[in-house]
Amino acid sequence: MRLRLVFALAATLLFGSLSATDLTITFTSSRKGMGGVASGTEIHYYSSAYLMTRAVEKKQDLLVDLQKGISYNIDHPKKTIRMISFDDAMAAVGSMNQPKDDATNKLMATMFGDPKAVKVTRLGNEKIAGRDCQAWEISVGKLVMNLSADPTLKVPMSETSYAQMMKIRAAQFTQSNPMGATYKRLYEEMAKIKGIPLRTHMSGMMGVDVSTLAAKIESGAIPAATFALPTGYKVEDMGKKLREQMAKPKP
Repeated sequence: MRLRLVFALAATLLFGSLSATDLTITFTSSRKGMGGVASGTEIHYYSSAYLMTRAVEKKQDLLVDLQKGISYNIDHPKKTIRMISFDDAMAAVGSMNQPKDDATNKLMATMFGDPKAVKVTRLGNEKIAGRDCQAWEISVGKLVMNLSADPTLKVPMSETSYAQMMKIRAAQFTQSNPMGATYKRLYEEMAKIKGIPLRTHMSGMMGVDVSTLAAKIESGAIPAATFALPTGYKVEDMGKKLREQMAKPKP
């Protein structure tokens, strides 16, 4: 996201030797802390042009348009769409690296740990949804992510596009979440692990305990309508807000 990327890349740039086959993965998810306990179903759609995560019970979608370079947070009950361009998202991620005063740095370290304290450990192997996966543990400050990924299961897009998409996920936290720098480092390390994570478990910070587990994996063309933006929704440009916020003089 440091560059204006062209995401419709040739098949030779795709992961491994697989063709650009769309993937649909259904996950069960659970969340504890930060306001309560919740569980539900997430459906992840992967194509060469789009990525989408659908929270079924919440009726919320996160849609990433790789060709236009825009990410959309869609809330169907509220009929709202919050959008941000990749350029604006990367500017937000870049702002995480700006030096802070000593008091702020000390407070952040006390609450979340040092985001520069990163450790990646290979744990072993396990089978998930019938697939052989490699298990990893990534710690960033006080945050711990355990995940298992099938290195042979490839997303139908370039490695560059996938890595950029992972950085966008970190940018989603930037405006309102002080853990933004921690998530940035986490997703950078996750992007280095081959394959799609089929199990994740995030814990260790502020009582957060979040997990996902793949229940079903399907390959085959995803209907174009799946990625169509709904009409009649209120659209909010979060990138514009971020630019205005970053343009304000520092106190």
